[in-house]
Amino acid sequence: MGQVDLPAVAHDFPAAVLVVDIAADQVVFGNDLARQLAPDLSLPVSVEDWSRAAGLQVASGGPLGQSSTPLSQVAAGDPESGRQVSAALRSDAAQAREALWAIGVPLRDAPPPLRTRSLLVLMPLRFPDAVADVQAAAAAGRAHRSVLSSGLAMTVSDPTVEGDPLVWVSPTFTQLTGYTPTEAVGRELLFWTGPDTDAHVLARLRDGLRPTSPAAPPLEVTADETVSETVLAYRHDGSAFYNHLTISPVLDDDGATTHRVSVHSDVTAQVLAARERDRERRAAREQVESARQAQAAAEDAGRFGHLLLTLSEALTATTTVAEVAATIAEVVVVELGAAGSGLLLADPARTRLDFVTLNDMPAGTDTAWSRISWNEDAPLALAVRQRHPVFYRDDAALRAAHPAIVAHAEVPAMGASANLPLVSAGEVIGAVFLFWDRPQDLNAQQQAALQALARYTAQAVQRAVLAAERRTAAEVLQRSLLTRLPEPDHLELRSRYVPASAGEHVGGDWYDAVLQPDGATMLVIGDVTGHDMAAAAHMGQMRGLLRAFAYDRNEPPTQVVTRLDRTLAGLGIEGLATLIVARIEQVPADTAQAGAAGGAGVRRLRWTNAGHPPPLLLLADGSTQVLTSEPEILIGLLPDAVRSDHLVALPPASTLLLYTDGLIEHRGRSLEDGVNDLRRVLSACRDHTVQELLDRVVVELVGDSPEDDCAILAVRAHPEDRPRPVEAGPPGLT
Repeated sequence: MGQVDLPAVAHDFPAAVLVVDIAADQVVFGNDLARQLAPDLSLPVSVEDWSRAAGLQVASGGPLGQSSTPLSQVAAGDPESGRQVSAALRSDAAQAREALWAIGVPLRDAPPPLRTRSLLVLMPLRFPDAVADVQAAAAAGRAHRSVLSSGLAMTVSDPTVEGDPLVWVSPTFTQLTGYTPTEAVGRELLFWTGPDTDAHVLARLRDGLRPTSPAAPPLEVTADETVSETVLAYRHDGSAFYNHLTISPVLDDDGATTHRVSVHSDVTAQVLAARERDRERRAAREQVESARQAQAAAEDAGRFGHLLLTLSEALTATTTVAEVAATIAEVVVVELGAAGSGLLLADPARTRLDFVTLNDMPAGTDTAWSRISWNEDAPLALAVRQRHPVFYRDDAALRAAHPAIVAHAEVPAMGASANLPLVSAGEVIGAVFLFWDRPQDLNAQQQAALQALARYTAQAVQRAVLAAERRTAAEVLQRSLLTRLPEPDHLELRSRYVPASAGEHVGGDWYDAVLQPDGATMLVIGDVTGHDMAAAAHMGQMRGLLRAFAYDRNEPPTQVVTRLDRTLAGLGIEGLATLIVARIEQVPADTAQAGAAGGAGVRRLRWTNAGHPPPLLLLADGSTQVLTSEPEILIGLLPDAVRSDHLVALPPASTLLLYTDGLIEHRGRSLEDGVNDLRRVLSACRDHTVQELLDRVVVELVGDSPEDDCAILAVRAHPEDRPRPVEAGPPGLT
């Protein structure tokens, strides 16, 4: 017949193809490219609305709808050869436009229901041969016939008959489905669906195809609605394809539906391509999500690794349980975003848990929570009993898991919580409680990090508890070694012992005073090398020997020290020490001479120095004197070392100060500077009592954080011609 091959227009070239109801002036069908031109519209829609949505313009640039031949006129076949238009491209280039040739082919010779329809084709001008073929077909008046054999398969059904049977099918329907007109006509409109067709899609289509029979039950969808769906269809040979189906009503003059026109398109390739794109997008999203999760896991690992490193470093510096509790509170708030934490210790019998402090607990926490019974219905008790962490996403979950908890006290409002038992050497020694302001689920990695936190904390708590026990033992030992000072005659003896701010608070520093049988007072200040329990033990042995030697005989300091040196060597007692042994004495001649002259009495200070810092003498006028001597060897090195006694007068109202190097030796200050600072402080305290003098010395030279132990022994020689001062106390008091 020589007819134009419209399948080339509709399928082999990227043309937008519309089916227009000329009588209703509506677009009732559009192929994929047509939907891309006006993607935001739902069909049916007026031709003019579709033209505006597609951005159609005439060649000169004005809107097509305002020209002498709007799109509805072109669809009706005027001009018969069509006209040039342009459409906006849906791309990043917002101003780009595509030149198109628009031509309308009214289906005047089609079966009656199709005669009010027109086929509107918008062909890109970049395919001039195809455009010329369409123009020639229109000019020859044959296009309306060739459309019936084009790739747009059409059917007509009669909704006035029950089942809405087909009354006509186009030849292309036979090509599309394999069903001949004889096999198709008379069958239900949707007979080509099958068992795998989406039931929901079929339900929507059937709702739109409500029969017009008065006996038919009413449906929500009106009878004159155009419906459009992509549905899985089956050909005569059983093969499946995706059919994009558009069904629109044909109305008579009274508005009643007389026929339904259906347009069928095989969109299998598009559906499969879309599915493949969806699969690729899903795969890409899954890859992105997997990468995100891997990155998040790496960030979590890094964050929790940093948490554990920070916690380990911070806990290493702790020495008390209170410091451990404060460190945990600080670290978990900064590193985990927690609102607070608490540390609890188990009693030796494992009958209860005691909070170290409730300061970091949620606001309004009842003080009754400061102690928790081991066997009660509470998360912390459960955690220590089963030796396994207990986590809750919020306080509602906590209450649900422990309904009897309110018998203890009201549970404060909070979000997520973690209850971590502290286990050391197989024994539960306590627990850590963490809480957040908001609910959250802790993942496996977070829970593992918190369990590591519990292990680190258990080690720190164990170290702190052992250190506390050793400090207690050291303090008991230290108290047992510090002498109750005598008060001989008009001599006032006062002392201070200041332990280092860290460590076991005990070392080898000591002081002592002994009244000898002849009435003289023997003074001792010493410092055994080392800063531990061993040094304290050596100090205790030396102190005991010196006290015995000092009391046993009325002899000068050198002989007492020599006997000590020889005894240490003979008994195999190890340890080195610096030492000053001093004797305050009055010989009869001095006493008689003072009495005859009406004086206040003369005292003499005799001392020997075994490598120790020199004594200081504060005189009544505020001047000071350093009692220097030639350096002599430490105790414990040579049992036959030659030692020297030194002698100086001890004037009335003067004060003698013996001390260990912890008083004058500090980082950044030389021993000489330390001695000078001490002399300055003593001069400023000439009018102070001995107690006030020692307080001032400790404050200015030692401070709040002493670097080393420090022992100080002060002796004030009150005048003998006056009553003993009240501040000196009665004889026998310290």
